[in-house]
Amino acid sequence: MSITTLEFLGFFAAVAVLNYVLPRVARPYFLLIASYAYFCYTPENRALVPVLLGATVVTWAAGLAIGKSKNRAVRVIFLLLAVFTAAGILLFYKYWDLFDLGLVNLAGLFGQRVEPYSFDLVAPLGLSYFTFAALSYTIDVFKRRCKVEYNILHYAMFVSFFPALITGPIERYPHLRPQIEKSRRFSYSRSAGGAFRMAWGYMKKMVIADNLAVYVSLVYGDYAHMSGPNLTAATLLFALQLYMDFSGCCDIVLGAARILGYDLIENFQSPFGATSFADFWRRWHISMTGWFRDYVYFSLGGSRCGAVRHLFNILVVFLVSGLWHGADWRYLMWGLACGAISVLAVLTRRPRGVIARYNPLYRIDGVRRWVQRGIVYLLFCVTMVFFASALYNADPYAVYGGLARGWASLPDAWAQVTGLLADCGLDGRLPAMLTCGTVIVLAVESSGRNVAQWIRKQNFVLRWTLYYAMGAAVLFFAVFGQSAFIYQNY
Repeated sequence: MSITTLEFLGFFAAVAVLNYVLPRVARPYFLLIASYAYFCYTPENRALVPVLLGATVVTWAAGLAIGKSKNRAVRVIFLLLAVFTAAGILLFYKYWDLFDLGLVNLAGLFGQRVEPYSFDLVAPLGLSYFTFAALSYTIDVFKRRCKVEYNILHYAMFVSFFPALITGPIERYPHLRPQIEKSRRFSYSRSAGGAFRMAWGYMKKMVIADNLAVYVSLVYGDYAHMSGPNLTAATLLFALQLYMDFSGCCDIVLGAARILGYDLIENFQSPFGATSFADFWRRWHISMTGWFRDYVYFSLGGSRCGAVRHLFNILVVFLVSGLWHGADWRYLMWGLACGAISVLAVLTRRPRGVIARYNPLYRIDGVRRWVQRGIVYLLFCVTMVFFASALYNADPYAVYGGLARGWASLPDAWAQVTGLLADCGLDGRLPAMLTCGTVIVLAVESSGRNVAQWIRKQNFVLRWTLYYAMGAAVLFFAVFGQSAFIYQNY
């Protein structure tokens, strides 16, 4: 069930009430049952319960063996067992078709005809999230950063916790463990903050992201016949759409978890306020970038190695990140593009510093920050052409090639964009509402501000004005029926 439906709200309300009715010691076990019930709601996922169970049992048992053994060889064997199990499930369900196609093409090079073999695979809900969470536990136990969990049901609840199972964040067991072992008492303040966070997320997702998606999907769905101004506008808006969609989902998830008594990892900290590309990736999808940093980048040596090796490590992390998103060459190229920009940023750090010292625009701090933010946003948008093309099944190189055509004059370009927006139904008061809503969201979330805490500190009039404005925006401007979150695919 999608979390933007009334079914989910009814399910969640029932779970929240029963969670606080039960004794505190029983709540983790109840939430485990509720999480599996949520997982099994979709018929396709019911047959995949053994996958979730298998990943849970194997990684828990491996962690137990690693924690009890003092023999390094034994510890390594069980670590590899956990890694191969979790990674094997992920690779099989997400990348079998790509691997099978590679074998077919390889056989063709040698003059052999091999028919592709399809398993008609359906990836389990939250596949990447629960496998990465389980992997982080066993690796942390191996590196003595996490104590062994002897209660398999507590561990199973961590792996399958249904708010985080939807689209993350990718949790770490040391962060969630004390919250599972000692459930919180009901708190009106926490629940009110969680409810506001959910409402904030619904507004970002259903009002801003879904309305932008109508235009972006139309442009990228017919990219071959679109003018440069529309392709440019759609590319610039897609980055904003993705942020509102994904961060809105995370707001809903974090708010729901907070109502249940759990604090999950924050996944965004004002990424569009970043003044460098590296800073941007420290603020965007924090749980994923943190996971790759801790378990891939540092394992490869990080920056504590030669200059060439350091640059290679950066590139590998972004390539793996691209592959994480799906078995599509466009995701791989997106990762390569982000990695190339990051490598170039490291190589040009000193020359850019010299240029910045003599740049007249950089002599005023406010101007310098906004110029740098604009450059970072444009770089991100350029790389996101690959991402959007994979999502909407477009040819990214054709999109890049089409960006330059049809720019006869600025008034003509503006007329092309506004004309297509009107054809999409994004006319009248809606563009003004979307612009104001976006500005308000980015302003309120600036500097990584916690929205729920911020609103609680405001005076009565401002708080309730914002509450009513959000409710009215959802009622009058939300796109209902387009409820799938983009990152639910990953």
